[in-house]
Amino acid sequence: MFKKWVLFVSSRYTKNTRNGRVSTGILSAIGIAVGVLALISVISIMNGFQLGFIEDILEISSYHIRINGAETGRADEFAQIGGIKSVMPFYETQTLINSPYNIEPCLVKGLPDDAVERDPSFFRQLNIYRGDFRPDTAGSIVIGRILSYKLGLSIGDTVSLIALNGDAFRSLRPETSEFVITGLFQSGYDDFDASMIIMSDKSLTEIDSSAKLKYGIKLENRFGDRKVLGRLETEDGIGPDKAISWREYNRAFFSALKLEKTMMTVLLGLIFLVVSFGIFNSTRRAIAEKQEEIGILRAIGATPSQIRQIFVINGFLIGAVGGTVGVFAGLAVSMNINGILRLLALNSSSFLINVPVRILPSEVAMIFVFALIFCTAAAFTASAKISRITPQEVLRYE
Repeated sequence: MFKKWVLFVSSRYTKNTRNGRVSTGILSAIGIAVGVLALISVISIMNGFQLGFIEDILEISSYHIRINGAETGRADEFAQIGGIKSVMPFYETQTLINSPYNIEPCLVKGLPDDAVERDPSFFRQLNIYRGDFRPDTAGSIVIGRILSYKLGLSIGDTVSLIALNGDAFRSLRPETSEFVITGLFQSGYDDFDASMIIMSDKSLTEIDSSAKLKYGIKLENRFGDRKVLGRLETEDGIGPDKAISWREYNRAFFSALKLEKTMMTVLLGLIFLVVSFGIFNSTRRAIAEKQEEIGILRAIGATPSQIRQIFVINGFLIGAVGGTVGVFAGLAVSMNINGILRLLALNSSSFLINVPVRILPSEVAMIFVFALIFCTAAAFTASAKISRITPQEVLRYE
């Protein structure tokens, strides 16, 4: 049974110093705090980049479910299925964009006139920061910021799109169409900003009559994609040969992001392992140094399990104190990382990067719990030999 004196003795051992030196417990708590701070800061920044990329891909390119080869005019029919937030009919084709200064390959996406009303989140993520998407204006396009730099053009300039048209390979012929840039977007995902063009679906089918209609479906919860795929098959006859989930469409990229995050977490988590070895060794040393005190406690009636609790609580307190300090420090660093980086750059005007940060409470809690587990487990393992210490052996030589 847990006794109050156990906690009192444990706290005394944690703060105890020898010869004026800082106690090992305090040093271990500092080590845990540094580890928690580093993990929270790095994981939050990594989440900012990775979740930003994932949201760009899902909102702009792959959607949660893509349907290929379905008939026209079925958008409203698909939208009636439960769990679906929006349905966007669109066309896509590969082409070349030509300016007086450069020529670049690009992906052209053709959207309907009511695209803004159908899928507002698409345009929020696309982030048209200059001009606008004008599907009702013939010959107008929106291009990415990086692509505009490559072409040396901006809003109001004219560009040429070169597409191959024809029913068979032998009859393919290049056709050139001119368009006016009416908007520039900056999604934050360089592949899109450097190679994507947005125009009306009517304009796209004019430059590429072989383009096939597709439907981009977004869900209330993207992890409910399997249930919606089942409903599409049973209620609308859309089989797996036509519908593809975001999991499959982006499997390689998302798997690489997950592996990167996992490896970074494991590498930084080694800090906990190193500190745990320190706690293990310091606990064993403390037991060896305090054998007389342990013998006295045993002699006045303390059980081996109660004495072991002293050292286990000691490890728990180290983890709790260090973890708490590390959590608050990590959150402070994460939320102010851009200011810290600018300060380290001595307010240089050339340092304009804005580091995205995404703090997930579940991951912060998990890091704190792991710090507690490592410290407590190290102290528990190191205190196993206490059961072998008897008052007779200790006091015999006093």
